[in-house]
Amino acid sequence: MEQVAPGAEVLRTERLILRRFRLSDTQAYFEMMNQPAVEATLIPGPASLAQAGRDIAMVEGHWPLRGFSFMAVEEKTTGLLVGRVGPWYPVGWPALEVGWTIHPRRWRRGYAAEAASAACRWIFEQKPDLDRVIHVIDPTNKGSQAVAEKIGGTNTGEPFVHPVAGKLDIWATPRSAIL
Repeated sequence: MEQVAPGAEVLRTERLILRRFRLSDTQAYFEMMNQPAVEATLIPGPASLAQAGRDIAMVEGHWPLRGFSFMAVEEKTTGLLVGRVGPWYPVGWPALEVGWTIHPRRWRRGYAAEAASAACRWIFEQKPDLDRVIHVIDPTNKGSQAVAEKIGGTNTGEPFVHPVAGKLDIWATPRSAIL
């Protein structure tokens, strides 16, 4: 798997650029992750700007360890950071996940499905033996469930208990739905 440099573009979609995070993303990331609508279905956002910077460093540290990680989602027309999307597989996670978080100001534009579909395609191309990716979704998060369905995912019925967020559902998108 070819290593992508920090800050570099990884993927382009019709309306979005998916790239490695930069430290200059810290303020926008902090704001997005602390939106009440985001925190309602994820763990609480970073408590400070410094913690947001550490979160970005953790996401970036996943790249050399696994060869992939969450990517910053940049809107092509504005250059604004509007989300994070991508493959994620920390120790203790049930399987390789493609997850998404989009700033609530950009909800209902199809950005999550557009970016998640591209991220799924990319990771399936990088890992030819991977037969599915999962999506760990709060049972009350109807928006993320709809995104999973749009990209070919279904609820597997497999539970996952997160130490902070509690019981979450595992959805899965098979390779055949993307490629």
